[in-house]
Amino acid sequence: MGAPKRHTPASKPKKKAKRKPDYVMGPVPRDVFSLSRREPPGPPARSLPELERLELLVSNPDLYDVADQVFPGRTPGARGRRPAYPPFIYLIVLASISIFETAEMACANFQHEHMWKTVREGVRQHRGDTTADSLPETGPQRHHWHDFRPKMIEALHELREASRDAWIKQALAKGMLGRKRRGTLVRPHRSQVITGDGTVVRPASDQTEEFTIDEKTGELQHHRVDPDATIQLEGGDREIYGNKLVTFSVRDECSPHSRIILNTDTARHQSEELDPDRQEEAKVALRLALEIRTRAPGNHTVVYDKAWRGMHRAPLIRAGLLVFTRQYDGLKPHPLKKYRYKATGCTHDVYAAEGRACDRLLSVEGKTLYDPIPVREVEYRGGEESRFYHILEIPCRTGPHVERIPVYETREDMALDPRTKRMRFNRTEHLRIIPPGTEAGDRLIGFRQDSESVFSTLDETHRLRRVPAYGADGALLIYIGYAWAKNSVALGIGRRTR
Repeated sequence: MGAPKRHTPASKPKKKAKRKPDYVMGPVPRDVFSLSRREPPGPPARSLPELERLELLVSNPDLYDVADQVFPGRTPGARGRRPAYPPFIYLIVLASISIFETAEMACANFQHEHMWKTVREGVRQHRGDTTADSLPETGPQRHHWHDFRPKMIEALHELREASRDAWIKQALAKGMLGRKRRGTLVRPHRSQVITGDGTVVRPASDQTEEFTIDEKTGELQHHRVDPDATIQLEGGDREIYGNKLVTFSVRDECSPHSRIILNTDTARHQSEELDPDRQEEAKVALRLALEIRTRAPGNHTVVYDKAWRGMHRAPLIRAGLLVFTRQYDGLKPHPLKKYRYKATGCTHDVYAAEGRACDRLLSVEGKTLYDPIPVREVEYRGGEESRFYHILEIPCRTGPHVERIPVYETREDMALDPRTKRMRFNRTEHLRIIPPGTEAGDRLIGFRQDSESVFSTLDETHRLRRVPAYGADGALLIYIGYAWAKNSVALGIGRRTR
């Protein structure tokens, strides 16, 4: 029989102790980032019964188009073995898992006359009477789903991309992510803000060893182990065993059930030896955001957490996205420029501290004081490479001085220092277009926290708060179905409202 194989999970990530800064920050000034009013609270979203969610799902025309696009050779009438159901039926089953908790319950519901009639009416609406009448008298059973699921895993890359394009198209059709700016750079309209986040979804089992020995009987027991799951931190300090998913979404202002998931993919955290195709969360999120930008060009703001560093924000800013993240802990203030004014005889030593330009001074206690400089205006200049600027108003006893500083990665910043062989200045690491700790920044943080309800609903949707799948690809497939169900609700309710 041989020695039992052991699955060794990744080691627990170490928590870094926060270091207290050896300087003092001055008060946040009233400037362009100070808002005159708070975000108005939206009306509460009503609960939707399962039947209504199913009706909205089968009424989504894009779902049928994507299924035909990804599985063109597996439709009835094609050469080879005739499938029991068209591919779009299996995509409906996949999305219905998030409505009925499991694939088994979804298939069981499709055996009910009324539920299956609802599906057939949706097919009749989008594929005509002939296709609807050719469907069997009852819906697919569990073995039908298990026969087709491997084909979905095999075509997962194509399914993800086709779904992404359909979701972005749907958001554009609803008036979100438009080319023309709604709101201002500092206070963008809610429908122009793309929020992203990563979450760890728990697999069907927490087992980490393929074989264990029962201590009482000495019997060798076999367990199914998720091949990609690892122990990861969520929320900064909460340890969860599972697979990480990254997703981006957008929603309209004060409109319940309007959120549309735009893009998603897995972020694998196994070692390179175990998973050569691994990609960490920050790189996956960067790729997904650029994919959205390519398909929805316009003046948009993208919000993410501290997983994005300067190296991730810089290409997004060049692409024309206004990026907001919280400031990474532990960054020391960095000199920007020393301004000398001959006419007044004054000097101002400007540093980048905690995400914004500050005047370096000495406090009464003799400590270094970084006094945030008020920003009069945020400038945007488009082109092949977009640029953002802060118009500073440096306070002075002789009168304020107005200066323009770039808050994007300049060519001078990217030039290598001949001494260190490194980039001269990682500007996007030290400066933010919208600094954290401001009212404008707090507003955008609220949008990201609001978007986390997508993950909360995902957990609550499935039995025991576990995704009914093993492996990173299996988890992604379930989430794609979940996104189709959520987006179909947004599309259908939006049509009713109009």
